[in-house]
This record gives sequence, C-alpha cells and structure tokens, in this order.
Amino acid sequence: MSPRTTDRILFWLEQLRRDIRFSLRSLAKSPGYSLTVLFTLILGIGVATVIFEITDWILFRDQPFPRPAELYSIGYKDKQGTESYYQAGLFLKAYQEQTDAFSEIIAGSPQMANVVVRGDPDPQLVLAVSPGFFSNLGIVIARGRPFLPAEYKEGAGDVVVISDLFWHGRFAGDKEILGKSVKIDQTTCTIVGVLAPGQAVPPNFYSGIFRPLIYKLNPADVFNPGLTMLARLKPGVTKAVAVSQISAVKLPQIPQWASAYFADEKPILTGIVDASRPEIFWVLFAAAAFLFGIACLNVANLVLIRLLGRRHEISIRFAVGASRWRVVLLLAVESLLLSLSSVLTILAAARWLFPAIFNFLYGTTDYWFNNYWDWRTIACIGCLGVFASLVTALVPALRIMRADINSGLKDGAPNMAEGRRGGKARNVLVVVQAAFAVILLTGTGLMVRSFERLHSLDLGFDPVGKVKAWVIFPPGYNPPNEARLQLFERLRERMVTLPGVKAASYGQDTLFMGAFYGTAQLQMADGSFRPVAGNFVPADYADTAGLTMVRGRWLSGKRGQTEVVINQELAKQRFGDKDPIGQFIKIQVAIGTPFQVVGVVRDVRETTRAPAGMHLYSPDWMYPPNIDTLILRMDKDPPAAFAGTVRRAIYQIDPRLIISDVASINENVERTMGQENFAFKVMKGLAVIALGLTIVGLFSVIAFAVSSRMTEFGIRMAVGATPKNIRSLIFGRGILFAAVGVAIGVSGGVALTRFMQGMLFETSPFDPAVYVCVTILLLTSATAACAVPARRAARADVIRLLKSS
Repeated sequence: MSPRTTDRILFWLEQLRRDIRFSLRSLAKSPGYSLTVLFTLILGIGVATVIFEITDWILFRDQPFPRPAELYSIGYKDKQGTESYYQAGLFLKAYQEQTDAFSEIIAGSPQMANVVVRGDPDPQLVLAVSPGFFSNLGIVIARGRPFLPAEYKEGAGDVVVISDLFWHGRFAGDKEILGKSVKIDQTTCTIVGVLAPGQAVPPNFYSGIFRPLIYKLNPADVFNPGLTMLARLKPGVTKAVAVSQISAVKLPQIPQWASAYFADEKPILTGIVDASRPEIFWVLFAAAAFLFGIACLNVANLVLIRLLGRRHEISIRFAVGASRWRVVLLLAVESLLLSLSSVLTILAAARWLFPAIFNFLYGTTDYWFNNYWDWRTIACIGCLGVFASLVTALVPALRIMRADINSGLKDGAPNMAEGRRGGKARNVLVVVQAAFAVILLTGTGLMVRSFERLHSLDLGFDPVGKVKAWVIFPPGYNPPNEARLQLFERLRERMVTLPGVKAASYGQDTLFMGAFYGTAQLQMADGSFRPVAGNFVPADYADTAGLTMVRGRWLSGKRGQTEVVINQELAKQRFGDKDPIGQFIKIQVAIGTPFQVVGVVRDVRETTRAPAGMHLYSPDWMYPPNIDTLILRMDKDPPAAFAGTVRRAIYQIDPRLIISDVASINENVERTMGQENFAFKVMKGLAVIALGLTIVGLFSVIAFAVSSRMTEFGIRMAVGATPKNIRSLIFGRGILFAAVGVAIGVSGGVALTRFMQGMLFETSPFDPAVYVCVTILLLTSATAACAVPARRAARADVIRLLKSS
C-alpha cells in the first residue's frame, strides 16, 4: 500500500471519528428525538424478530427429517368430514402387508401413564414407537442408544428413551442418567437413551418418554392400541397411488359392527411439509411486516422533522464550502448510530429476554430449553437493522441533495427543498401509514368478533362450573364390570366432599368431547346403519351435567330396563316428525336387543366448529368398561389448583388410576381454539403497538407540514383568515389523507383477511361492523394527531412570519 493511500485512509478514519463524536453530541442535545427514534426502531425490529422466531420453524425451515417431502401422515376422514390421524392399531399390519407404496411405515401409540421419578408420581404422555422410529426420522440420541430389536418383543420392552427436556426437568440433568429407572404404571423401566437438546419430532409424535411398541391384535378390543402413523413414499410413487392402495386394504376378522364403523372411514394422506405451514403463521408474519413498515415510516417522519430543525446549521455548512455528499455522510453517521444502538439492544434482548416473551406467548416454561439464539436470529436482527438504517439515511440524503442553500440561511425560512414534490411525499407517508394500520387493526378486530361469538356459543348446556376428570385404567388393571361401577361410585362419593363441589356423577364422556366418536352403528328406518355415539351414564348424570330434557324423562336407573334417552339430532334423523317417545331403536353390536326411547335431550356440542352428531344415553350397568369420566358441578369454574385437589383425592381411593386431565368445560373450549388464542394474543399486541406508532407518525407528518407552511399561514391570517379557518384547514387536510389511507387499507384488508377464514369462528372476513369500527378509530386518531399542530398554526405570530419571508 502506497504512503498516499495510507494517508488517505487515515484521513477518512479521522474524519469518521470526528463525525461520530459530533453526532453523539448532537443526539445528546436532542434527547427527545433520540429516545423516540430509538424506541421506535427497537419496537419495530424487536417485534419483527419475535414474530420471525415464531414463524421461522414453520414457514421457512425445511422439516428437520431426512427427505421430508416423502413423509406423509396416514389418517382418515369420516362422514361428517372430520379428519383424524389417530387410528386403530389393526390398520398398521394391514398397511404393512398389503401395500407396496411405502418404503417404511412408522407408528406411535400415545398413552397417558402414571410416571414416578424418585417417588414423585406425575401423569405423563408416554409414546410407544415402532422399530426404526429414531433412525428413519433422523432423531439424534445424544446419550445412550435407541431400542434394540430384541426389546420390541413381548416381555422385553421395559426400557425408555427420554427427551432432553424431561431429563433436565425431572432428573436435573444428571450426568449419570443412563441406567437409572423410572416407574411407568407400576412397571420399572430402565433409561437407555436421551434425545439431543431441542430435537424435533414429527407432528402427533410429541412426548418426553419413548417406549418400544409391542402390538398384538385383540379382536375383542379393536380400537386399542390407538396409533399415529407416518409413512415414507417410495421413489416414483405418487400420493394418489398410495391413497388408492391403503383404501383397498382388507382388515382381519373383527366383529361386524366394527367392520361397519371402519367402512365409513376414508383414508387420507397429509404431507408433513404441507401440514406444517398453516395460514395462521402467514397472517402473523404479514402483520409483523406491516408493523415494521409503520415503524420505518415513523422514523422517516422523525428524521424529516429533525432535518427541518437543523436547516439553518446545514445551510451554513454549505455556505462555508461543505459538499452535499459531506453533509449527507454526516447525517448518515447519525442515523447509523441510532440503528446500531437499536440493533445492539435487540441482540441483548434476543439473548436474555426472548425466552421470557415466548414463555408468556406459549403459556409454558418449556421454551426456556429451546435455542432462540442462533445465526438466523442474528441475521434477522442485522437485516432489519440495515433496512432501517437505509431508511433513516436515505430520507435526509434525498432532502440534502435538493436543498436550497439561500432559503436555509433565512431564519424561519421554508424547509429545504420543500415544495409541491415534498408535499406529495408527506401525503404518501400519511396514506401508507394509515393503510398499514387499518390492515393490522382489521385482522385484530375480526378476531375480537370471532372470540365474542365463541364465548357466547350455546353448547347445549350451561358450561359454568362443570368440571371433567378423565380416568384411565393402566394396562393390566381391568376390574370386572360390577367392581368398576362400585369404584366409580366411591369416586363420586369422594368428589362431593371436595370444597365447592355441589354434585358429582360419572359415565362415558359426553360433554364437549372434542370430536364426534360415533363408534356404534344405529339401524335407521330404511334398514341402513349410521354412526351414533353411545354414552353409558347413571341416573343422576343429567342433573349433574346440566342436560336439558326436551320431552319424555331421563333414565330411571333400574337394572334390566333397556331404555335410552336420545338427543334432538338422533330424533330428527331417525324418526323425522314422529314422536320418538315409546319407540324402539336397534344398535348393530346388539342387534337382537331393542332399546326403548324414554326421552329426548337438547343437542350437546362435541366441538365449537361442528354441530352435534347423533347421541344416545344408555344405563351405566349395560357396559361399564366404557365409563371413563367424572363430572363435577360447581357454582363457578375452579382455580387451576383444583386439578391437584381432584388428583390427590382419587389417588387416595385408588393409586393405580391415571387422571390425565382435570379441566372445566370452558377451559376445554379455550383449548380447542389454541392456535386462534395464540394468534389473538399476538395480534392484540401488534395492533396496540401499530395504533400507537400510527398516531405518532400522523402527528409527526402533520407537524412537519405545519412547520413548513407557517409563512403561508401568516399570509393567510394577514389577509383575513381567522384561527378557526387555519385549524379547519389543518384538520381537513390531515383527515382527508388519513381517510384515503383508510380506504386503501380497507381494500387491502378485504384482500388479505380472507386468508384468516380458517382462524375465525362464525365470523366473515368481510364483517362490515369491524371495518366501520376500524375506520372510526383511525379517523379519530388522525383528528387527535392534528390537534396540537392545528393549535400551533392558529397561534402563529403573523408579524414575525411576514418579516422572515
């Protein structure tokens, strides 16, 4: 390097050092401006980074499994159109033996179990997995080994592999974990492996404990075990060919009623790549992009105001010989310092604060163990910071390149290069900001309407104070029918002694089950059979659950009387306009036994999304093995700690029972809208931030316009305009451009919010009430933003302004 080049580099470095020192002093003299810009950039970049972290795994990363495009979940669709990916185990062997479209079929059987670690019992989801589960999906075992082939044989599967999260949560990351034991449903199992930290598993295969799947068909219990299945297509085989093959499989010899039930199921295949890109994440990503855009526009507005206040200083620099590029560089250094400060703040937050944010959003502390600090996070923050820097540097550069030196030397002169072209730029900023805000607020408003309708949904009974506890009998514990009834009677008696419990009952689950489980086949009037959900319940069930009788009476509870109560949907489908009371129905599993209808109850919804299917209520003594739920009635929904009270009380009666879930009906309703709840929580935060930034942006743009036109206002007032006229002019122009932005935003909202249809409950994406409310809110905000600048313009000192012009 020549001495001349070295001198030039040193000169530029020295000049840069001086510019940085001057910029720091200049920003320190304007703390209001500096803090506002920093806060705006931190909000924009920070929120956009959080949403990127939420959506990155779903929208932009390939599934972390070998050749993910070949992997398909096997499920079925019933006559009601409900999709399920939880199938009876007998299908696994049929698919493996009768199809050749797949190179591998992987299965998992999720079961709730009492897991005891160091004497502390805890209900956990345990997943029994088929051979090849770990190797075929590229799941890394960081410590120990996967299951051996010999461990998939009956009597040899008392080994487990645990997740890294379970290892840290229940064993405190014990380095000597291999070989230690964990008790699962009274069976002591040895830990042989631990998954890698943050190890991903396919949908429907989430668990903290994995066991070998040992499956043997039991024709008397065709639904167990329930399996989730994942298949890998062979090279060159299409999805359509695979669907045709699994649709043609023949099942082994099973009862006729079970064959009829499975005949109504239509097999489906869903690629895990397709299933992992739900629309909700695109909505959140778009919302974050709009919010970041609003933040950048705000920064541009603030930079313009800052430039307006420094017009005299900059014109003097021009007058003493500084080039336009030299001044642009000085202002760019200032903008870069602000952007760099915001980026460093976000980097620190991403390292230390983001886990807490994700814990709040997801409602769990599990995400503390996930890695939210990697090169993608840093790259996202860096790219957003660079973009924001370009915006904050480009705006003053354009102004400086068109600056009028002479006018800037006059005190009170118009802003540099301020004219018709500058006025159009201001108007565009107002319009774009308002449009972005409208789109964000519209999406949030639609979700508000959706949740209002969800919370006012008629479930067919009063859900307040109704609590369900799901009781599971572990493998090997199957008491005789009468003993099972007596056990549930003891549980019922214990439940009514708990604080706040007014009544208790038991039976087969029938209150907001989450899906229609029509496993029985009802003989219709024309002799055909259709699926019906049979519910075995005692005589006190209706009063405890809050079922409403429409006609007839409830079950008498007398042994030997084969009576049933049906719901309105069954009455309509089976009997039409005829009175069903006293009529008889037949079920395929007991075709020789007629059941007399003694009553009709209101339909009870299984889900929020679909109307009720056909249900019948039978006496509990007819088939006790299906009884699996305790129902408690209280005056109000209990606190979260009540679940522990119920579990402890049941444990005192029979410690072998597994209580997998204790929750109020209202809590179950909220769970069914889990993704929507999550999106609603995020969208509310984005909307509040967007509205605040929009008000600040509107205020800054209007204040900028007023400052640049103060001489004009002085002239207007000198020739007779009143302060009221000036205020009307400011309000009129501000609201006009805000209204144009609202109109554009509404058009964009109509186009974009249609993608939210799947997230909305009984709410149209074109709901006029939402658009009207958003329009009023934005115009009101625009009016408020105009108030201070309009008052300033109306109080203009005419004499001083005319002297300076």
